[in-house]
Amino acid sequence: MRKILLLLVLSLTVTSLSARQRMKALSPYQYGGRWYISAQVGPQMVPCEHIESFWKNGHGWEMFTPQAGVALGCHLNDAWDLRFAGNYSFNKSALNPYKGFYSYTYRACSAFVDLGLNYNGLGEEYDRFNFKNYLGLGMAYTHRFSEVDHPFQVVEGPNLVPGFRIGAIMEVDTPGGFGFYADLGIEGFTDWYNGLEPYAFPFDMVFKVSFGLIYHFPLGRN
Repeated sequence: MRKILLLLVLSLTVTSLSARQRMKALSPYQYGGRWYISAQVGPQMVPCEHIESFWKNGHGWEMFTPQAGVALGCHLNDAWDLRFAGNYSFNKSALNPYKGFYSYTYRACSAFVDLGLNYNGLGEEYDRFNFKNYLGLGMAYTHRFSEVDHPFQVVEGPNLVPGFRIGAIMEVDTPGGFGFYADLGIEGFTDWYNGLEPYAFPFDMVFKVSFGLIYHFPLGRN
């Protein structure tokens, strides 16, 4: 927890020092030194320990649930950016398929610090189409677990767990700073994310597909 807080403080310091690097960009799609905000929504799937409960009982489609997120970031230079992102989701999981289908619901709030790489900026080829990769560290708080009447398993919550994520973004921008994007991300949280006792694989994984809007603020003046 202290390492994550230290990372946040250092990231804020680096971002503040790096945000005012250029008086005027050479291209409207050259983002070094500019802040941005974004918002996104989409489906997700959480294939945790008892994914077979859904498939064996014909409820596989119920694993897909909605999620939404917002982010504030800064392009440290034309290639690298740092963002602070939050997400809220409606999740569904299931217990061991012992004589029936025992599903339950819960909510998740997560926060991440992501470091992103813009390949256009890396190659100094500034275009409205941007492909990015990102890697982040953060944590999630899962709560509002619904009750389930299972013969021997119990669901425990609320839970606060650390996590990591990786992802890819395809962004299409306009000269005015607005853009649209698709975000494909994979998150991993330490067990207890879904309220179940750790079993085998050490992480609860979350797969997300998001579609969003982004706005790059104009450069400030020195």
